[in-house]
Amino acid sequence: MVAGEYPPAVGGLADYTAMLSGKLETLGFSVTVATARRDASLCSGRTLNVPGWGLRWIGEVARRIAETRPDVVHLQYQAAAFEMSGAIALLPLALRRSGARPAFVTTFHDLRVPYLFPKAGPLRRAVLRVLMGMSDASIFVDPVDLVAARPRRAAAWIPIGNTIARSPNPNPTAERARLGIDPGAFVVAYFGFINASKGVDVLLAASERLVRSGLDLVLLFVGDEVGSSDPTNAATARRMRARATALGLDGRIVRTGALPAADIPRALAAADMAALPFLDGASMRHASLLACLAQGLPVVTTTPRPAPALLPRYLAPPFEDTASYRIDEHLAELIPPNDDAALARAIHRLANDPPRREALAREGRALADRLDWGSIAQATAEVYRRASARRR
Repeated sequence: MVAGEYPPAVGGLADYTAMLSGKLETLGFSVTVATARRDASLCSGRTLNVPGWGLRWIGEVARRIAETRPDVVHLQYQAAAFEMSGAIALLPLALRRSGARPAFVTTFHDLRVPYLFPKAGPLRRAVLRVLMGMSDASIFVDPVDLVAARPRRAAAWIPIGNTIARSPNPNPTAERARLGIDPGAFVVAYFGFINASKGVDVLLAASERLVRSGLDLVLLFVGDEVGSSDPTNAATARRMRARATALGLDGRIVRTGALPAADIPRALAAADMAALPFLDGASMRHASLLACLAQGLPVVTTTPRPAPALLPRYLAPPFEDTASYRIDEHLAELIPPNDDAALARAIHRLANDPPRREALAREGRALADRLDWGSIAQATAEVYRRASARRR
């Protein structure tokens, strides 16, 4: 497993890799995770420390991986996790030059093109094309990405699962007291990094509208704000803090800061609902959305891009019924992207409609239960089988 993030690094990709690796082990696979963390002894599981992901290191990375004589190399691809370096796309070629012939599988967690410098977009898209072309099989966590990519080789849609354990006995009153939140306030949680694509400024503007309207609102920011990979998150977080101050919201905001994974469900239990106004629309690749649904929090989020019907060749058992995994009005309160007035109205509606909140919570937990890691590992193993057959 090749991962740009791995625990104790903080990030959805790190958690995904750890969860998938553990479940594959239970199916009889022997999994080693290649990571560039300088102190690999801090990482969980069996790890292989590599020097870095830049162009000058890619040959050495391939050599060290080849020494383990793997049957499959599975790359977890997201540009930010690999230091924005496109050199990782050359890993399949470097492995072949080293004499290794494993099946090569890539999971594409996000096809968005990160901003690097003017006109860098075509370069990033070229990196994606090269990586797809050199992989024996590709996995996409979002069906919209799969259809947009139009892969010419074996490909499959396999959703991600919830990486945050569900709290068995949540006690909202105790958690509010621990966080210093008034028991009578209406608490809206935001979980995830404060990234430019997450719409935090929209949430702040909506909150200011609600406070002016008389709602006793508290915004609860849960967890680490910046993560381990994307260097732009820190600047975005600073801007959002300044924006909150300018809107007069400082007294309405509680921030937990970075938390151990076991404490995240406790913090989320203090909330009445969650607001995740993604600018690019909700999707199954957002681990923060799945975590909130799994905890039984009713969610307001942005309307997803239309989910396409997938051809049978893109379906890996047991994920053959894509309709069961769609984000719709039964699962969340949906609003247009970048619309703080619509977000304020949606929060206000849910604040005054407990039955609707209960219905959304029930549907969210049911979806999270269907996205169990045992099924995700089984589907991944099926892709390994297809990729190995193609390599032979």
